[in-house]
Amino acid sequence: MMSANARRLLKNVPVLLTLLPIWSGCDRDARLAGQKLREVTVETVTHYGVTLDQEASPEQVAYVLLRAIHDDFLAEDETAREAALDKQFDVCAANELVPESLPDHERREMLYRLVHRWTPAVAHYVHGFETEWEKAQARFTRLGMQPSPNSKGGGMECQIVMELEDPGGDPNARVLLAVGMIQDNGYWRVIRLAFAPNRRTLGSRSPAPVSPAEMTPISED
Repeated sequence: MMSANARRLLKNVPVLLTLLPIWSGCDRDARLAGQKLREVTVETVTHYGVTLDQEASPEQVAYVLLRAIHDDFLAEDETAREAALDKQFDVCAANELVPESLPDHERREMLYRLVHRWTPAVAHYVHGFETEWEKAQARFTRLGMQPSPNSKGGGMECQIVMELEDPGGDPNARVLLAVGMIQDNGYWRVIRLAFAPNRRTLGSRSPAPVSPAEMTPISED
């Protein structure tokens, strides 16, 4: 079941879904009490029949992420939701998202705060996500492939974008979902998830990638 906090976030779908949150000691500990904090290792994993090794494409990683978010939102119990969250953590750019200098427990806490927000933030459109690789691949467009100035390891970055219709049919609520990808130790992994501002379709020409400066962070509760 979705938590009350997740349902409230769903009502106000934000633009950016992954910038680092603000921390407050006691409040932080209280909110994370009882949560499953993962120790994330960026390595080869296989989900939904797709092996995400160093040869896997950014599109394949984006597909696994969006299908895991789909499964997370539609999970019938906590066990199913945690299994879907495990997959989301497997495809996050753990070494790029959080400082390596942090103690292990703070790294796990920060990753949890980032990744567990992905599902409620995009859940309004989750029924438009493809659950078959061939169909998802056909809807993806890759933008902005270039060396990343933000990569600790000097890797590449790009964005995988997909048009999504509003489930209620409102043409003004169509969105362009951008999955920000970066190479983390040679693996393509997810560093951000965002809606392109002021853009609703790819149109006849592909838009420029969404810059981090255009994105608004999720606020802390």
